[in-house]
Amino acid sequence: MPALPILVGVSGHRNIHPQALVPLREHISCVLRALQALYPTHLQVMTALAEGADQEVADIAAQLGIPVVCILPMPIEAYRCTMAPEARECFDRLYAGDNVSLRFTLPPVQAANGDPAAEDVLQYEQLAILLSRQSHILLALWNGEDNDSAEQRPGRPRRAGRGGTAHTVAIRTHGEYVEVAAASVTGSRLFAERLPRLELARCGPVLHLHTPRATDSNPEPETAGMARWWSDMPADDLTRKYKKHDVRYCWQSLPSGLTPAEWEKTLKLLAPKDFDAVVLASNALQHTGQTHARLCMTSGVYLGLEEETQPDLERVRTLFGQADTLSFISQQKLLGDWVPGMRPRARTEGRRQLGALFWFALAIPTGVSLFETYCEYGKPVGLLLAYAAVLGLAFLYYNIRVKPGKWQELYQDHRALAEALRVQFYWSASQLPLSVSDNYLRQHEGELGWIRLALRGPSLWAMAAALMHKQTPRKAITHIWMDGQRNYFQNRLKSYEKMASRLKMMIHTTIGVLCICIAALALAQLLCGGALPESVPESLRELPSVLIGVLPAILVFFLTFQEMRLLEEHIHAYDQAAGVFEHAEHQARGIRHALAQAHEEDRKVLDDEWNALMITLGKESLAENATWVQAHRSRPITAKMG
Repeated sequence: MPALPILVGVSGHRNIHPQALVPLREHISCVLRALQALYPTHLQVMTALAEGADQEVADIAAQLGIPVVCILPMPIEAYRCTMAPEARECFDRLYAGDNVSLRFTLPPVQAANGDPAAEDVLQYEQLAILLSRQSHILLALWNGEDNDSAEQRPGRPRRAGRGGTAHTVAIRTHGEYVEVAAASVTGSRLFAERLPRLELARCGPVLHLHTPRATDSNPEPETAGMARWWSDMPADDLTRKYKKHDVRYCWQSLPSGLTPAEWEKTLKLLAPKDFDAVVLASNALQHTGQTHARLCMTSGVYLGLEEETQPDLERVRTLFGQADTLSFISQQKLLGDWVPGMRPRARTEGRRQLGALFWFALAIPTGVSLFETYCEYGKPVGLLLAYAAVLGLAFLYYNIRVKPGKWQELYQDHRALAEALRVQFYWSASQLPLSVSDNYLRQHEGELGWIRLALRGPSLWAMAAALMHKQTPRKAITHIWMDGQRNYFQNRLKSYEKMASRLKMMIHTTIGVLCICIAALALAQLLCGGALPESVPESLRELPSVLIGVLPAILVFFLTFQEMRLLEEHIHAYDQAAGVFEHAEHQARGIRHALAQAHEEDRKVLDDEWNALMITLGKESLAENATWVQAHRSRPITAKMG
């Protein structure tokens, strides 16, 4: 099972024209084979297994060995009643299939008027929103007709076809603000809010295979499988010279009759580059889980709640342990675990005392010392070669090890991934089936956009676990998450304050020594008539000049640690974060105390207060981490900067 799947969401017509079924299945098979070739171990199909198109795609996926995620819009018995007997048998077979990797049912949404038909519409609309938000590629088996498009209803909410394929595609291409009423989202446990009109986070592509319905007035079954592509994300298509933020919101027709190999080439050009980043990250996480199994397990244990979690949530814990471990190992390689003036910490697995930052910073005073000595002591060629070697080795090490190994990206990106998974874990443990990918890095597209895409699969696991009926372990969450994070940030705050204090002392000491050397040399020359006497050995005469040249380089050594470790920024951020978690912990204890004394009729209000606290705390944590990532992104550690 991949750590981070690539999800193909399926939405399509129930009543496919009989003459279109065979060619349509051939096109579906070609598309899935091509995607399977591109993402061989990561591809998964996400479907509601509805009669018609959904079942056809799921059946072909089963034949190809592609895992299927089954999301039912309503309880299974009620859902089966919406199908014809033959389709019901097909549903039972597919739903019980060995290739089903995840099964869950969407929570009920109550209509304002209590109308069962209106509630069914809301259930399907939930499914449409979820498919739009969580799938990486939306596969639409659709005749292309929308009887209530946005152009036909300026300013009016959608009335026809809510939750259908046309609506699902419209949500993906036009945005939720235009296509979904605010009440539809706020009435569901799955969504904290409707996405804003100017949503900067991009949803991903739509692949439309033309699918005539049996009830169409002019079905034209020979057009079945004709393909179109829509995307709002950068791709590898070199023929399109788009700027970074240039988005072409338009459909692109694809050639007809493509073979699987031709589909593979086409989709490789059209698919967003971020999909490849998700696959690379998934492979790196799995490799980390194999090579550092004990560290990953230890990191996962930090989340606690081992006895209360569901199997699907355990997958999130495992992924968190891998992301946390990979980030830690990359951090140790890059930054190390030592700052001038601090005592070395005890050695443990994965921990390094000295990272690349130390050697890059040390290269400056070392190189300057060699060059100053070369200039002042007879210009021996060996010192000049040693000077060149020090600088050359620093640049070679960066360009051969640090940059190709992407140590900085692995450290920062997987730290962001781990922190998002931490929030996702505790949301799920609190029975909040919210997707962290909907609430994280929405203003940080570009090089960080792949993280939101990577979180879509794990978010589904956590949502499924949250919808399982169980008691929320509020005491454990308060102690482990809120107390634990508060203590962590307070300890880190003290540690960074010590680092900053000692580095400042060393910086001031270096400046003081430099001033003393300059004053002493100037005074000696004034007393000696402008030059030191020849009776003084040359080694002593030139030593002040060497020191005056080297001390600023030593000062840079200390300043590099101060700047690259972002000490002042961390002190401010940790202070703020500790305050947030302390405030949350205080409120959580108050809610738990009230729940212990509340009557049954008051518990619903207190449950809502707890949920609101968890959502707010999660969003605050995600926002703090996003700020952290951006701050580190602005200070890249390179041989040049070091």
